Amino acid sequence: MTAPTDPPASGLLARLDSEWEHLVRSRAAAAVLRRWGIREPELAGWTDLEQLRSAVHHRADPARADRLLAALVRLAAVDGHDDRLAARTVLQLLVPGAVRLARSMIPYAGDNTTALGLVFTELAIGIRTYPWRRRPHHVAANLLLDCRQRLSRRFQRARRETPVGLQVDDRRTDAAGAEHAESTLAVRDLLAWAHRRGILDEFEARLLVANHVQDIPLDRLAAQLGRSRSRLFAARAAAQRRLRHALTAAEGPGRVPRGA
Repeated sequence: MTAPTDPPASGLLARLDSEWEHLVRSRAAAAVLRRWGIREPELAGWTDLEQLRSAVHHRADPARADRLLAALVRLAAVDGHDDRLAARTVLQLLVPGAVRLARSMIPYAGDNTTALGLVFTELAIGIRTYPWRRRPHHVAANLLLDCRQRLSRRFQRARRETPVGLQVDDRRTDAAGAEHAESTLAVRDLLAWAHRRGILDEFEARLLVANHVQDIPLDRLAAQLGRSRSRLFAARAAAQRRLRHALTAAEGPGRVPRGA
């Protein structure tokens, strides 16, 4: 899925492809597809995840692809059917666009490996918190554009003076208005859920709120907290990996994920 001359990207992409191959062959996939077809008529009749992916990537019928992806996002969203296998499927469907987006972020992230990690983490969060009731169309474009905007805003604000704090209950809004406020609250709720489930400890949840929601750069957080930037970077990376896995992982061969 990426050029052979770009080895740093191969680790994360190879893991995603390996997980996807496992999901496609698993007994859970056929059972979940039947249930999806009952809950979302647009998905009725599909018996193979790989065929579903091919249909979404088929450029000759973009309207159909958008309807299929919209149905999957309704299943995946935490305020929809809260289906982690659907979220994992949407993430796989977005891999080509995510790879292109990550490449455009290399000048800001520093390298392709970091850019890919940031993009896939933001996409995993975006899929689970997508406002499907208000934005039912152009789902792939919306998810990727939202991801780009969040990352760009974070990189831009890293160069500005920002009030520092790790207060999870700070309900900040900005000039983006109600839509940004809604997205902010959804991400906060998601991180609170991860803390309650033991996926993140209290410090990690607050760190992700400060960095992802409040857009506070790690350099400034390190100075405020008296920790090195490298330690905060490592803590953020580890927390993001666990969160990404928890948001998108199926529960194992032959088992149907919760919400399916």
